[in-house]
Amino acid sequence: MKMDGGVASKSRLLVVMLSILLLVGSGCAAWKNSRDTSEETGEKKSEVKGPAPVYYDFVDILIPAELSLVKKSSFVYSTPSFSAGVLVFEGYVQGESLVNFFTTNMPKDGWTLKSSFRYRRVILSFEKNERSCLVTVTEFPLKTRVEIWVAPQMAASMP
Repeated sequence: MKMDGGVASKSRLLVVMLSILLLVGSGCAAWKNSRDTSEETGEKKSEVKGPAPVYYDFVDILIPAELSLVKKSSFVYSTPSFSAGVLVFEGYVQGESLVNFFTTNMPKDGWTLKSSFRYRRVILSFEKNERSCLVTVTEFPLKTRVEIWVAPQMAASMP
């Protein structure tokens, strides 16, 4: 008889565990269906957008917000009518996305892409009015470094 009691208690335990599993499973399915229904009724999920790009010392060069200014490596010379120098930024951003960002946004601020070097690091050369701008993008294992050099163009001399 002891043998039958052991089998009966194991059977009861199995029935209880299966019941709990069914309850948990049906609860998850009901929760998923309620989420799907709320999406179908027009409830919008909040869109996740990154922070907006910003301008720093050069008012016509937009910088992705994911980059942080490295002040100790940067220097800018400013007068009321002109700014020149270098701004250095670092961040956890893919190099190719930064190249795409600058080649897309620099023309919006009046810059013209004149040349580029690619692969080991990327160097983009832009011109605007009487100024030149070099944007270098270098990827490292844990960060990407961007340098933005702005300088006046030298007047062509006649021989």
